[in-house]
Amino acid sequence: MFYESSDLIIRPYRNGDEGSLAFYSNNKQIAAQMPTWFPSPFTYDDALVWVADNLQSNSNFAIIYYGDVIGNIGLRNISDTEAELVLWIGPDFWNHKIGSRACQWLKESAQKELGISRLYAFVKDGNIAAEQIANALDVRIER
Repeated sequence: MFYESSDLIIRPYRNGDEGSLAFYSNNKQIAAQMPTWFPSPFTYDDALVWVADNLQSNSNFAIIYYGDVIGNIGLRNISDTEAELVLWIGPDFWNHKIGSRACQWLKESAQKELGISRLYAFVKDGNIAAEQIANALDVRIER
């Protein structure tokens, strides 16, 4: 599974993605919105582990914006018909519709390729952008 446009690519992880993933993911604003499994600080070693764990994955994907890995889109807790949507993007790229585009792509891909009919996402109170994306795509919000 992958997505490509003039500015945005969503693809499986590759060796070499670690540097920009660590750079853009090591941010307290991201960590404040993520569940406790998300490392903070998000170090280069964390990026090494994340990329290595996801090289053969069909559930987590690198979000590349103009050549840099700026975040992740993926699925967790996948069952026959349902999965948890996970998204994080470096704050420098918030409010550019990247998250909306990535979530739309993942929802369509999960339906077509995995038979997932329902997505849910853990959204912390006050994360208005995540709530708007979830509501627009009919993704169930959990707290």
